Amino acid sequence: MVSVCMMTELERYRSIIPFKNPGGMGTNVPMVIKELEKVGVNVILNKPSMTHDVLHLHSPLPDSFYWAMRWRRAGKPLIVHGRHLPELVKGGFVGGSLIYPFVREYSVRFYNMGTVVVGATPYVTKSLAKDGVKGPFKIIPNGISREVFVRDRSRGMKFRESLGISESDRLVLSVGLRIPRKGVDTFVNMASKFSDRKDVKFVWVGASEALLQDALDKTSPGNVVFPGHVPFEEIIGVYSAADVFVFPTRAESYGNVMLEAASCGCPLLIRDIPVYEEWVHDGEHCLKARSDDEFAEKLRMMLDDESLRRKMISGAAALAEEHDIKKTALMLKELYESLAAGRSV
Repeated sequence: MVSVCMMTELERYRSIIPFKNPGGMGTNVPMVIKELEKVGVNVILNKPSMTHDVLHLHSPLPDSFYWAMRWRRAGKPLIVHGRHLPELVKGGFVGGSLIYPFVREYSVRFYNMGTVVVGATPYVTKSLAKDGVKGPFKIIPNGISREVFVRDRSRGMKFRESLGISESDRLVLSVGLRIPRKGVDTFVNMASKFSDRKDVKFVWVGASEALLQDALDKTSPGNVVFPGHVPFEEIIGVYSAADVFVFPTRAESYGNVMLEAASCGCPLLIRDIPVYEEWVHDGEHCLKARSDDEFAEKLRMMLDDESLRRKMISGAAALAEEHDIKKTALMLKELYESLAAGRSV
């Protein structure tokens, strides 16, 4: 049985930076570990030593950088996971544009210590290569637990009731950090174009965090409800309440929430950005939009055309199935075993 140590370092920094939202990495990695253990991989989280067969780093935080240097000097197999693209600090972190050059240089040094660099999408590998990361690269999706993310009508109704939204209302949802990069302004502008539709309610779930910008500092909430952070344990009810999931983000490396919503039976309306060019297809898995007006136009189409909405629900479910976390676990297991045996990847 191959032995792997994974590192995220999230809990190490929670006492310093009291964040509520652990992000996609914080929720996804434990589910990946659970699936890996089912297929016979021994995984230890955040307890590094030199005794493991493979070290798998998920963040470029200082302790991970230290262990990457030790592992590289020892010539042992090291996977560096490209979850954090340098460009994503812009439009998110306070002073993101100013620190971007430093983050980019630091990240390239970190990723170049890896025996292999894992990216969730083709865009990740291309972006990192453009920045100067040498690879080799392996594309392995983050994956979505189809057993966890299942639509639950009763939990959906409970969430609606908590916001005073009736069963007959149409709920348009987005989930994500409340930062400019996520497209909060587009969501608000889109909602403003539905003043003629009192039956359509708009909800953005998620808050800003320490060190991050808050999109509402510059964007008035308009007719959008912002309930703030919802614990991960309650997120199934949030997705289950939605009639349409809108993802207006301007930059991502993957987009866990989009696939979680898809797995919970939500049709998708997303921004047409490069990360989704090769594997999320407009008119098949979702509808795509570029401008605020186009978001409003396509949302109206989806709300008014039930056959289109049903087609998009089926397409989104197919996309989620393609990214079943069980497939991710098998791909990672194969990579771990190859590295432990000294085979090329």
